Amino acid sequence: MGIKTTCNCLIFSFILISVGCSTQLTHDRGYVSDYINNRTGHNLASVENKDGLRLPDNVSLTDGLTEDEAVAIALWNNARFQADLTGLGFSRADLIEAGMLSNPVFSIFLPAGPKQMEATLFTPIESLLQRPYRLSVAKLSAERVAENLVQSGLNLVRDVMITYTNLTFSQALVNIAKEETELNDEILTIVQARLQAGEISGLEETAFQLEAARKQRTLVGYTRDATILDAELKIFLGLEQEENTLKLVPTQFDINRNFNFEDLLTVAYAARPDIRAAEIAIEEAGKRLGWERSKIFKFTAIVDYNERGRSGSEFGPGAMFELPIFNWNNGKITRSKAQFEQAVREYVAIKQDIAFKVYEAYTNYLSAQEALKVLSSDILPSAITVADKAGKRYSVGEIAYQDFLEFKRQLLNSRLIEAESVAELHRASAQLRHSLGFKQDMLKTKESEFAELNNEL
Repeated sequence: MGIKTTCNCLIFSFILISVGCSTQLTHDRGYVSDYINNRTGHNLASVENKDGLRLPDNVSLTDGLTEDEAVAIALWNNARFQADLTGLGFSRADLIEAGMLSNPVFSIFLPAGPKQMEATLFTPIESLLQRPYRLSVAKLSAERVAENLVQSGLNLVRDVMITYTNLTFSQALVNIAKEETELNDEILTIVQARLQAGEISGLEETAFQLEAARKQRTLVGYTRDATILDAELKIFLGLEQEENTLKLVPTQFDINRNFNFEDLLTVAYAARPDIRAAEIAIEEAGKRLGWERSKIFKFTAIVDYNERGRSGSEFGPGAMFELPIFNWNNGKITRSKAQFEQAVREYVAIKQDIAFKVYEAYTNYLSAQEALKVLSSDILPSAITVADKAGKRYSVGEIAYQDFLEFKRQLLNSRLIEAESVAELHRASAQLRHSLGFKQDMLKTKESEFAELNNEL
């Protein structure tokens, strides 16, 4: 009865320890969703998407698709991002495994001949002693995975925004190219009439025909590019590929704000999930080093029972441990030290990369902003004025129709440059916001005014 009771108590105690110290994954899908929502205004679906396309509330594909709606749909349905989110399940499994204790080992020798029954219970003590290290490493690993998933989500947001802009720009090119083609057809008709009247040579007509063919080929190329970008955006959004193209609503924002680079860099260092993941990796490597050092000594508790026939039985506890004479776990300790050093160097590299990305995005944004300002304030108004004057002069017979069409073509070229400039500014804005971790913060501008970053970019 004594040994049975003792064994039961030991087993029960280990069960209580295992259950009582069970852990809960804090950096779960909800954490990632809340983090992304804080940065972009959009959350993830509350549950994993297993039933095809799911649209967030207040999002519809029937009345045109805004950039903001595209981002919301992508976060819910993008297949690659959904696959990345399954990594949270691995983290949960690793955390559960880290909290478990090694099973005790029970051995029994049944009587045969003169030998009496002998039973022994072995319980590895180091499993309990190392449990805090295992849990710390598993928790930090889960946090690092979650931060990387947030970064993946923000990468997706950036890619959707840029692809959306590229498609918007490409569709604008198609429309402008169609107008140019129509103009060229009109000009070609006039040229052919002048050829028949003997006013120009056949060589001049051939030149106009070649120009018209070139414009037609340009239109075909723009149409192809728009079709490919439409398919790419559908992949980001998790939509089925079909012939119907997405109807986009161009994004509008203020282009007259300037930000201080040092302020932007400060925000990026504090807000970027990847730099937070790098910090966690350093802490995780430090905990792993302590864990490997704890493995030098291994203890096993023993409860032994022996029958002695009519003389009764013997029962008693004991211990067994390895003598660290030949193996001090130096190999794994050395590896852990190298991993710690690597994590520190990786943190420095990521920080340098962030500084460069912020500077690059900031510079590109200022360049695109200045180019669009010049275009909007000077070039485009001049082209519109010239085209209007040409129209009035043509209406009173001061210029030929062909000259009037040429002025209209120049206006179309100006619109083409404008569309390209707007697209470049949108792309630069997306990159700048991404480089800052889409942090919704109050930044001090060069004009000493305060504005919410996400509302200004």
